[in-house]
Formats: sequence, C-alpha cells, structure tokens
Amino acid sequence: MGKKTTPWRLAAPSCVLPAGVAENCARLAGEYEEIALAFFETDACLAYTEADLPRALADLPLRYSMHLPLDLPWNEGVDRVAEIILELARLAGFLRPWAYVLHPPETPAELAALAGRLERGGIAPGQVLVENIRGRDLAALWPAVRGLDLGVCLDLGHMLLHGQEDFLDLPGLSGHTRMVHLNAPDPAKYGRHASLRTLDAAGRALMGRLVAALPPGGSLVLELFNERELRDSRGYLSEFMGENARGA
Repeated sequence: MGKKTTPWRLAAPSCVLPAGVAENCARLAGEYEEIALAFFETDACLAYTEADLPRALADLPLRYSMHLPLDLPWNEGVDRVAEIILELARLAGFLRPWAYVLHPPETPAELAALAGRLERGGIAPGQVLVENIRGRDLAALWPAVRGLDLGVCLDLGHMLLHGQEDFLDLPGLSGHTRMVHLNAPDPAKYGRHASLRTLDAAGRALMGRLVAALPPGGSLVLELFNERELRDSRGYLSEFMGENARGA
C-alpha cells in the first residue's frame, strides 16, 4: 500500500521513535510519503533550532504537514495564538507544510478571528484543518468552517471516543476534508491512541467510511506514537484495504 496504489498519501507522526524530529523523519522516509510534524507543545516547539529542524529535512522524499500545539493559550487572546502559529510556520517554513491541524477554540467568533489573522500572515484558510476533538465541537463550528472555507481533519479515535459518527453527515463535509487521523481509543487509558488492530466491528466500519471520505491527494495519518503500534496499524490497514477491495 502506498502512493502507487492509493489516491491519498500515507503519513506518520514525527514522534514515533524516542528521538528528535530529524531522526524520526530520516527513519520514516521511504516508508511513508508524508510526516505530520507533531508540534504539540508551544514552548518546546518555539525553542526549536536548526539542531531540531536541520535543513537536510527538506532533501528527504517527504511531504510535510504540521499539527499545531495542544496547549495554545486561548486565554491570552486570538492575537497571541495567531502569533505563535505564524512563528511555528516560520520555523518550519523551509519544509513548506501544506496543512496546519488545529484543535479548535470553543466559539465560532474565535475561529473566524484566528483564520483572518492567519490569512493576513500568509496561511490560507484551506490550509487550516479543524480537527474534531471532543463533544459536539465540529458540529457547533460547522457554519463557521464552511463560511470561512477552512479544511477539516477527521480523527477516528476521537469520533469513537466521543460518539461523533454523525459528523460524517455534516453538509458539504467531503469538500472540506483534507486529512484523516487513524487510531483506536485505548480501552485501558482514556485518550491514549492504540493500534488499529484493537478496533471492534463498529470501529472498523467507521474507519472504512472515513477512508472513503478522504479525497485524492489528501493525507491518511496513522497517528500512533510508538514504532510497534505504528507498524501493527499499518499492517492492519493494508489487510483492511485488501479485504475491502476484494469485496467491492
């Protein structure tokens, strides 16, 4: 399974191995078409230097996206959040990330203000991918997402954990979906990502719907954070796609 047999790009996070971004990218290049730069912590990522993000990363046969920090300081205001995102985009600018995955704010007004500020800073609305993270977030923000022409990243594990399967019925969703995160909720630890092989029948069915919803050129990210579970999930996805192809 890969770029010659699927219409989407298969991606892995930049934090699979217990090593830095550079080591992860070098190890995963050749196995994956894209790396999702896991810029999860604001302060740590703002402190990155060329030692963390060496210029040689641009020579690897990879496309890059960026997952924005999970701890963006919304309490300090939209301008501060936008400032952080634009600085991170500048740090990784030589890698030309095509998309920026955002754990969204609570209100449509904050989302609209952020999108406008980022667009003025050079990040187009379609490059900002709003991810479903908890509760009814994507449904509540949907009019703003559509009106602002933002992208969407659909996360399988979050959908299963929070009962968000009906998000797939949001009007016009297919036209905004750019990325899918595949992982299974870990039944032993809330919020942890587990191998796809732990999915039950309902989870497998939902995974099939998500993969089918991903348009050509989009990214399918195996969002697992250790090598064993990443390898196991890739093998399971390959088996799943093969079974579905035979059943088609």
